[in-house]
Amino acid sequence: MSALSAEEKYRNFIPEESRKYLGELFSGFDKVVTIEVFTQKGPHDEYNAFTLNFCRALDIITDKIELFEYALDSEMALKRGVDTTPTVLISPDLYDIRFLGAPAGEEGRALIESLNLASKGADNIADTTKEILGKLDSDRQIKIFSSPSCPYCPGQAINAFKAAVANPEKVSAWCISTTENSELAEEYKVGSVPHTDFNNEIFFIGLEAEHKFMMQLLFLKTLDDILEEQSAKSEKSNEEKGKTEMDLVIIGAGPAGMSAGIYAKRSGLSCVVLDKQGVGGQIALTPKVENYPGFPGINGFELVEILSSHAREYTEIKQFAEVQSIKYGERIEIVTDEKTYLAKGILLATGVKVRMLGVPGEEKFYGHGVSYCATCDGNFYRGGKVLIIGGGNTALTDALHLKHLGADTTIVHRGDSFRAEQVLQDSIKREGIKIIWNSVVSEVLGEDQVVAARIKNTTDNTESDLETDGIFVAIGQTPNTVLAEKLGVELHADGFIKVDITQRTNVERVYAAGDVTGGVRQIITATGQGAAAALTAFEDFNRFYTDEAKIAKNIW
Repeated sequence: MSALSAEEKYRNFIPEESRKYLGELFSGFDKVVTIEVFTQKGPHDEYNAFTLNFCRALDIITDKIELFEYALDSEMALKRGVDTTPTVLISPDLYDIRFLGAPAGEEGRALIESLNLASKGADNIADTTKEILGKLDSDRQIKIFSSPSCPYCPGQAINAFKAAVANPEKVSAWCISTTENSELAEEYKVGSVPHTDFNNEIFFIGLEAEHKFMMQLLFLKTLDDILEEQSAKSEKSNEEKGKTEMDLVIIGAGPAGMSAGIYAKRSGLSCVVLDKQGVGGQIALTPKVENYPGFPGINGFELVEILSSHAREYTEIKQFAEVQSIKYGERIEIVTDEKTYLAKGILLATGVKVRMLGVPGEEKFYGHGVSYCATCDGNFYRGGKVLIIGGGNTALTDALHLKHLGADTTIVHRGDSFRAEQVLQDSIKREGIKIIWNSVVSEVLGEDQVVAARIKNTTDNTESDLETDGIFVAIGQTPNTVLAEKLGVELHADGFIKVDITQRTNVERVYAAGDVTGGVRQIITATGQGAAAALTAFEDFNRFYTDEAKIAKNIW
């Protein structure tokens, strides 16, 4: 006979350190949250058992959770519209938040946050989100397809849950595990996660900033389409738009831009932060941040909330404000859809984006055989053939991950040696992962999905087709320098903006900070550079301008 009671067994299902964290989290709940679990015996028994054990363990930790268990053929299942096992509902009398599939791995993090959101209600939702979703005049059903190993999926699911809590009468939010719901994933043509579907009308792939997510949910259109329509509707000429004089215009609302906003305003400068998307930059897409001082193990989107709340105490942050044109002069003219700014100076904190191969077929098959996240999408290729493109730490780490998933893995690298850490190179050799040296992908081949890649040898320029089910690209990042180039800002050979130690560029009164300047691209360095750039601008403006004549004086 076991010495452990049933309660002790369930409690031990969650490690002690995690139980302590969850106990502290649950103690702060504003109201009791109900969990309803629906299961049915059959091929998903393993997932059913995990779901029941996990939810029972949560129920034991706190009296702020009430657990109810039902069979899939029960009247309650019929009432709730549940037809999949296992399914978990969160406070279903208040919200339509549900998990289809076992909340394992990263999906478990999403479930915990859904409990927190359901307990605290709309009061804990950002005012901007409530304002956006308050404009809904019809229902929205959100489906987030995820996998247990995807570090970006919880963030996207949490966006959906926030929407459901902000406007429960109009919004439902489902997190669907592709592991147990492969037929549903196939129906929705899911080839990469997180895969988000709104009302079966619009879908997109990847983690998105909260504000961008909500805007797309409101309009049922991609942000690019929204911005294009707004631009087309705006018939005002630059002269007719409202003109605002500003000391410093900051373009980019990532850590560098927000930090610059704080320091500029505290220095007495008038400023505004513009971003064509939402706040946060790359950090908003980072599942977990473990190296930002004072915030060990914080989720990226949580750190974004902290930084943006602090920045908004000092300066205005205008989201979805795309710079349409920029012109250098005594006052730098920055034109957006709504307004024209006449600035003494400008700070470029425009960040970076994933570097793409730039070959035929890549864009066509994104999400259907081409991926930029092996941990997100590797599960789709168990038992299949995959190519990893790249030779750095990320590429080799991805190759090892896919190999361990059971995929036939080959690395394609343009050079004759890796630049990754030696320990990773040793692991690649030990695992027997195939390598194609001195080669690049010149085309992605297929009709409805990837079937092969055309490989070009960079030594003799010969080409051959290599069969594959998936292509994972890991070749680094590229800086967003379109505006910098329009201003004549000098770039390094690798395309990043060249700055001095005070964040000045070669163009007077134009500064740059953050990832767009290259070097050590970390959150802490970005915030430091943003602060330095703002203080440099303050110093320069005191020298460039006098009270008598508001014109620029060239002191260079």
